[in-house]
Amino acid sequence: MKRRTALTVIALGALSSRVDSLGATSHCAMEANTAWAPADYKLQFFTEAESHFLDHMMEIIIPADDHSPGARAAKTSLFADLMVATSDNHVQTRWRNGVRLMQREAEQSSLAEALAHAAAEESHPSTELGEFFVMLKRMTIDGYYTSEIGIHKDLEYEGNTYLAVFPGCPRLE
Repeated sequence: MKRRTALTVIALGALSSRVDSLGATSHCAMEANTAWAPADYKLQFFTEAESHFLDHMMEIIIPADDHSPGARAAKTSLFADLMVATSDNHVQTRWRNGVRLMQREAEQSSLAEALAHAAAEESHPSTELGEFFVMLKRMTIDGYYTSEIGIHKDLEYEGNTYLAVFPGCPRLE
């Protein structure tokens, strides 16, 4: 199974239990009648440098390929800022500490190596770095697959279409 296919399956499974993954957006400072537009979005929690760093990490998790653009094009770092900004203090502290921890880890080698080191703990995180990677990956997937790029370009969702003719199921004999 290709990595992108696995991420799609994981994202759909994760989102199915939380259909309203963007419900927290009602708590932000935007007007209720205004749709979220990444181009007009102003950072609410992360600094410019932290957002830029998140953008790089998220692009490594879901890179662009021949099929669709990656996390950077989907503006997943802005999605993360919105979600964390509308979260409680405990979540915000975990994100702030996690970004700093990942920055320190990346300074000792490279960002790709730091992410690989953190990802090694993904199934059973035992360190703060491993726990942060799980949060980061989950946020990246949620942000990507709730974006227009993730939904329409990667998943190729066409909208509420219908079948003019139902072909039925062939009989098994």
